[in-house]
Amino acid sequence: MSLSFLLKTFHGYGLGMGLLPAPLRLDLDCIQFSKRSHQRRCYLAYTACLNVLLIVLLPFTFPEFMYDESYMSDRLLLQWAWNLTNVTRIMAMLSCGYLTWTKRKPLLQLGERLARHYHRCRRLESGALRASCYIALQRRIRGLLRQQLFVLSLSTVSATLLLMRIDTDSKFSNLTMVVVHIMQYVYVVIMMTGLYVICLLLYWQMERVNLALKDLCSRLHHEERNALLLSASLARHTLHTLEHLFQLHCEGQRLMRSLFSIFDVTIAFLMLKMFVTNVNLMYHAVQFGNDSVATSGVTKLWGESVILTHYWSAVLLMNLVDDLTRRSGFETGEILRQFSDLELVKRDFQLELERFSDHLRCHSTAYKCCGLFVFNKPSSMIYFFSALVNVLVLCQFDL
Repeated sequence: MSLSFLLKTFHGYGLGMGLLPAPLRLDLDCIQFSKRSHQRRCYLAYTACLNVLLIVLLPFTFPEFMYDESYMSDRLLLQWAWNLTNVTRIMAMLSCGYLTWTKRKPLLQLGERLARHYHRCRRLESGALRASCYIALQRRIRGLLRQQLFVLSLSTVSATLLLMRIDTDSKFSNLTMVVVHIMQYVYVVIMMTGLYVICLLLYWQMERVNLALKDLCSRLHHEERNALLLSASLARHTLHTLEHLFQLHCEGQRLMRSLFSIFDVTIAFLMLKMFVTNVNLMYHAVQFGNDSVATSGVTKLWGESVILTHYWSAVLLMNLVDDLTRRSGFETGEILRQFSDLELVKRDFQLELERFSDHLRCHSTAYKCCGLFVFNKPSSMIYFFSALVNVLVLCQFDL
């Protein structure tokens, strides 16, 4: 699968769930929102109808047979975990819908700025010494998108088949419950996937800037080894290149802050939903694993697939946000340190280098979700361990 095909696939998913501010014209050479007013009006009408349908179907999220006839009918903790998971999923779904309606204009502006930034960073590849590095980076981005698409597809299929394994005499109630739960689940999961894709595109551009900095450093070191003095034209060219890369780096940071500012509340609800789902899945795994609840091998297989895809998706997002907010900046700092032993560069170049370094040192890229906690790999590990502790506590009070 090509990178363009993967991006178009995710774009189609976002369009289908009404989570985009407007339809996109999407290609590696052209990324822009549709300018046709009738297309936007039709898409807004479709989004409104879909959101109304999701709200109308909310009562079917809690069917009576789940409390009277299912495997959790005589287990209060399983019922509590079921209710809490449903409530947090609905809260996340409503926050996603609220975002697409109230932040439509900022989302459009963010998309247009990201598209311009993408095209500017793409030009860095022309005439680069490390062309193979850019190709390897693109392959890595394509591989991450493939993983995300596989996880999204497998999680949706596994969740659907697992819900269909619930035995009941109420066939209509069971069918409506499965349909409503999958609609809500897919809506939330595709929003998380969309956030992942946006972060990945932004990370891709930051890595392009880092590769261009490495390229510039290699050129200057090569000149120092083979010349006694930098020519005036080369000095002007390298200074202009460093200034341009500094501007691209700053623009990438501004885009990242805008992204997290727009999605801040939605990310908080998505994290809450992930935490509660994590506890629910682990608690169910314990119950089915020790045969406290009778089940078949097929049901266990689909349950294990749901657990696998949940953690796989969480790890992908956790690693990407950590790379975007922490590791990319560290890598930029390490590259700038490699310029320190250059002796032939002009004073203006040294001043611009110091300005770049000071900006990197003084402008932290750490993301604090709703001002409550820093979202990075260490905090994510704490989140996983806290979920384990909660499951252990629940098992002590199993009724």
